[in-house]
Amino acid sequence: MKSKFKTSAREIQHIIVALLALAFAFSLVLFPKEIFSNGFNYQPKFFVETLIAVGFAFVLHELGHKFVAEKYGLWAEFRMWPFGILLAVGMALISRGGFVFAAPGATMIAPIRETKNGFVMKKVNINLEKMGKIGLAGPIVNNILTLIFAIAFSLLGLTVFKTGAQVNAWLAIFNLLPFAILDGQKIWRWSKGIWAGEMLISAALFFLSVI
Repeated sequence: MKSKFKTSAREIQHIIVALLALAFAFSLVLFPKEIFSNGFNYQPKFFVETLIAVGFAFVLHELGHKFVAEKYGLWAEFRMWPFGILLAVGMALISRGGFVFAAPGATMIAPIRETKNGFVMKKVNINLEKMGKIGLAGPIVNNILTLIFAIAFSLLGLTVFKTGAQVNAWLAIFNLLPFAILDGQKIWRWSKGIWAGEMLISAALFFLSVI
């Protein structure tokens, strides 16, 4: 089924808010010594560098979910999770850059279609395989971006590319955890073998990104 890849002003607003919050939280994790060594020394360059890395990692991850879901004829839009945003920023601050809870929101999907008067239900078969593939799309996007950023860093030596590789590798692993609303739960329920294979690939890429 052909995807129309629709979006809305509400979805764009939610993505921007979640992106800015996640970029700030990740900047605390990526530059803890520079920021927390003497009180709280936060500089704009930390945010800008992290925003570039997180922008690709987060936005393309969610678009991966959205693209596959719409291929199956489902409505799909990102919605931020205010409590998740507070957790991301709060835990990064409290742990002094030791940990970030990277779940500021999620791509919501439903068997509905948009009309002039709102939304109406439509008949779409949503099975475990389709849900698993929708969930798998996000981590795979992060795997690909990890490789791209790692190659760019090896060729150009710019730290922003190393940051991009690390952020993408971490997001892939975090989202593969088989709990709650994370992608890992959908993949695990569909195929434990595929989940294990994707986790091994993501773990290997994470190891390569930090050495």
